[in-house]
Amino acid sequence: MMKSEVNNPLQHSIESIDPALLMLAVEQSPSSILITSPDREIIYVNQKYTKSMGYSRKEALGHVPQVFTAGNELIDFDAMWATLRAGREWRGDIHSRRKSGELFWERVAISPIQDHLNKTTTHYLIIKEDITQQKEIAEELERSVAESTQMAVHLEYLNAELKSTQSQMLQREKMASIGQLAAGVAHEINNPIGFVSSNLRSLEKYLEKFTDYLQTLETALQQHSSPAWQELEPLRKRAKIDYLIEDSKDLVAESLDGAERVRKIVQNLKTFSRVDQTGTQLVDLNECLESTVSIVWNEIKYKAQLTKELGDLPQLECNSQELTQVFTNILVNAAQAIEKDGLIEIRSWYEADDIMISISDNGCGIRPEDQIKIFEPFFTTKPVGQGTGLGMSISYEIIKKHGGDISFETEPGHGTVFHIRLPICGSDA
Repeated sequence: MMKSEVNNPLQHSIESIDPALLMLAVEQSPSSILITSPDREIIYVNQKYTKSMGYSRKEALGHVPQVFTAGNELIDFDAMWATLRAGREWRGDIHSRRKSGELFWERVAISPIQDHLNKTTTHYLIIKEDITQQKEIAEELERSVAESTQMAVHLEYLNAELKSTQSQMLQREKMASIGQLAAGVAHEINNPIGFVSSNLRSLEKYLEKFTDYLQTLETALQQHSSPAWQELEPLRKRAKIDYLIEDSKDLVAESLDGAERVRKIVQNLKTFSRVDQTGTQLVDLNECLESTVSIVWNEIKYKAQLTKELGDLPQLECNSQELTQVFTNILVNAAQAIEKDGLIEIRSWYEADDIMISISDNGCGIRPEDQIKIFEPFFTTKPVGQGTGLGMSISYEIIKKHGGDISFETEPGHGTVFHIRLPICGSDA
């Protein structure tokens, strides 16, 4: 036997199968099967196709299959035809329309049928499977996953809200306790400082009268050349009576000034301790800033100079105790960011119906990795036991509650400036 006469094993195995059996298998296939001409016109469809699509064989023959129509937006026709012309199989999922008009999903495989002699495409074989149910299951699964994700995000949000609320409650209880303590201290100091101030003012008047009397007496003795004046004058010089009189006046004046400073501190403590004033009232924020500086001055005075540039501000309807808490948190943090010989600047001004406040320091600044966490509850850069991590998160909530904004600019090693904007209108404090 010549080599040219050797049969292809695959061809031999196919030829050995009864064509009627092959046709029966194709007709009973659970997949829709179509064969088209090179011009893409249908020349054969099996029973599954007619049952699935609703078209009879007569209606289907001679027509172009939907998978080849340009109206199918899910198919990249350039890529599909490049694959088929290269003699390779193309696969894809498409939307098909039954004769009734119903849309459904199909998974399609198209294979070129080629002549074994010259490798030219003589027909196209199309095999389709209805995957509508799988698509619906997949979409339902996606919806479930999306709903679960959304629920998880919502739960995370609720958890954050709960933590924030707990933080605010803890901070308010803490501030209320401090306020009650401050109120008690202020009350206890107020009475003794009151009579100390009163006695000093009386002493000042007495000293003036005594000085007037002494000067009158000395003048009379000098004018009459009294022997008593001859004896008193050396004693007067040794006792330095003139110095004692002047220094006594200075001592009384300084004591009165100190008592007035104590009175202002007591007043600031009373302002700070208004725990019963939880509602809103018209407030001059410059007074709030001045009061806050007095309260935290002990934190600042050994580390930094403090400058104030306070502009003319309209009164703001707000919760003054809460805003004082914000200013306190920022100023204390500014002082703690400075090692020594620092500078803290406070500015306030009115701009386009907003009150603007900036508090800056030239301290250590905020590290880049910490900047996004500054307003997060329980975040602190302080050692364990020295900070709760609540101050700035509570400050953020308070400013937002008043309809405003709080932000900051920082440069590690050079300092930080906090910006606060509070609208005259729009607060829900």
